[in-house]
Amino acid sequence: MKNIILAATLVAVSASQASALSCIRPDVATAFKDASDSDRNYVVLKGTFEFTPPAKTDKPQAETVDSQFRGRLLTGGGFTQTVSAPVEIDMTCAGEWCAQVDPNVEYIAFVENIDNERLIFEVGPCYGFAFKEPVQEAVKRLENCAQGGACEPATE
Repeated sequence: MKNIILAATLVAVSASQASALSCIRPDVATAFKDASDSDRNYVVLKGTFEFTPPAKTDKPQAETVDSQFRGRLLTGGGFTQTVSAPVEIDMTCAGEWCAQVDPNVEYIAFVENIDNERLIFEVGPCYGFAFKEPVQEAVKRLENCAQGGACEPATE
C-alpha cells in the first residue's frame, strides 16, 4: 500500500513540475533580432495603450482587446516619430499562464504591422515582445539596435 501511495505522489509531483511555465527573461535586443529575422513585419512602439481591461475571471483565458496607442515609433534615429493609432492587443495563454497588459502604463511593444492597415500586439505569457515600464538603458540599447550599432542582450 505504501508503494502505491509513493508512486501516486511521485506521478503527481512530476506532472505539476512538467506543467510549469519556463520563460527566458525577455530582452529588447533579443526581441529586436527576433522581429528582424521574422517573416512578419513589425514596428516598435514606446508609449501607452488606452483600453478598458477585460473583466477578471477565476479561470485564466486568452483575451483580445481594442486599444488606442499613443506614443512614439522607433526609426533609424530612435523613438522620433509621434504615433496615435488603433492597436488590437491579443493576450495569449500557455496552459494556466496568461499574458496581461495594463492600460495607460508605458510599454515598449513589438507590434505586427499587417499591410500598413492593421496593428496587432500579440503578448504571450513570457512577454518576449512586451516590455512594461522600460528603463532608459533598455531604450538606449534598442535605439542603438535600430541605428545599426551593437545589438547585444543585457548582461547581468
